[in-house]
Amino acid sequence: LLNAGALPNQDPINCLQIALRMGNYELMNLLLRHGANVNYFCRVNTTHFPSALQYALKDEVMLRMLMNYGYDVHRCFDCPQGNSSHSQYVTDGWTSTVIKDTMFCEVITLSWLKHLSGKVVRVMLDYVDHVNICWKLEAVLKEQELWPDISLILTNPRSLKHLCRLKIRECMGRLRLRCPVFMTFLPLPNCLKDYILYKEYDLYGQENFTGAY
Repeated sequence: LLNAGALPNQDPINCLQIALRMGNYELMNLLLRHGANVNYFCRVNTTHFPSALQYALKDEVMLRMLMNYGYDVHRCFDCPQGNSSHSQYVTDGWTSTVIKDTMFCEVITLSWLKHLSGKVVRVMLDYVDHVNICWKLEAVLKEQELWPDISLILTNPRSLKHLCRLKIRECMGRLRLRCPVFMTFLPLPNCLKDYILYKEYDLYGQENFTGAY
């Protein structure tokens, strides 16, 4: 169906969301290669960050796949509270009810998820330039084993090589990045194409399925 032109973003219930909930790597990869919107938003439990992340917090293979296909990581660090104290409402009440525009920091610091915060944020930092983390997220991250590594990245300039990769990806756009035909005709050495596509972090392509946290 996809090869014949079926559109993966038309259904009321997002096809990629179903694949994520199933934990089906092959189906996720197939949908993403055929243009599934990695930055879709679910109408239930609305979040400030694209909804797909909610299903990948415990699995690095899924998380890396989303990021490699152009997930908008910056929205996860976009917290209007900044260094001021945060309301306790979302922490106490994030349930099946509809909550408008829930921030990433409010979700990842929940009591049953905060143990994942260090690993998730460390992966995210591979896909952004300099970001500021809010007071609430920083407080939880400081309790995590990976905090020294995260702090080192946050407090130092990113490498020029990394910044160039981000800029090239931004100029190319998500649809071109996932298009094998376009990448074939791109006049760049294969090693540079692999770097732009984050091949070193493509756990699914490397058949490394031991990335569950």
